[in-house]
Amino acid sequence: MANLLAFRPEETIASVLSIPAYDAADYLVLATRSGLVKKTKLSAFDTNRQGGIIAISLAEGDEVIGARLVSAEDDIFLASTKGMSVRFTASDDVLRPMGRDTKGVIGMRFREGDSLLGMDVVRPGCDVVTITDGGYAKRTKEEEWTPRGRGILGVRAMKINAKRGSLVAAMVCESDDQIFAIASNGVVIRTAVSELRPSGRDTMGVTMMRLGDEDSVVAVARSGEKADEEDEAVEVMEIAAEAADAVEAAQVADAPSEPTGEGDS
Repeated sequence: MANLLAFRPEETIASVLSIPAYDAADYLVLATRSGLVKKTKLSAFDTNRQGGIIAISLAEGDEVIGARLVSAEDDIFLASTKGMSVRFTASDDVLRPMGRDTKGVIGMRFREGDSLLGMDVVRPGCDVVTITDGGYAKRTKEEEWTPRGRGILGVRAMKINAKRGSLVAAMVCESDDQIFAIASNGVVIRTAVSELRPSGRDTMGVTMMRLGDEDSVVAVARSGEKADEEDEAVEVMEIAAEAADAVEAAQVADAPSEPTGEGDS
């Protein structure tokens, strides 16, 4: 990737989308950690400019957490780390198209200590799968979310508590999809979506992955049932890379600061 994009030292890849051409979809929607969303014509990104182009203008401390291809008829699903969620239609009157170098609009509001975890496009008849870092999971029919507009606190997608942890994944899945999850101890499991217990929105879910006292789920990815072994191996390696980054970040955050020998100013 270093040969394709001119990364700054603090930049990483947030999402990768495969498209055959820039007319394959109407819009690209980006979502940020602070809850902003922005819809831009996909054709606006049609360039061979080396080093890339600006996709969104970010406020200091904010970051892109997801990207999806949509049409104006699609419904967008947003979920927060504390288990809240919203669903709204990507129509122009709800989410107006904007240029590349803009910040976007409020997609979801949060209570203190919460932030946006993920974004997905709702497909009729699918399930919303929610998973906590404590290893608990459930699936809920997408019909339990009614499109209500953006910029709200939303409704509960999963009931969580201190024991079960915060959400680590919230994604729209087909019943024959597979879920890969990796724990901080390096253990990877694969679970069929159909094996997860169906539950309502405001429920806790059941154990998907048994963890030690010091372990947690750090990364989750969805894979189609028909993926071959090579694709699955690549998927697992990508998850493992994400997990390694997450564990390293957690270790850095938890590490005690080195004394500087200087007095307080």
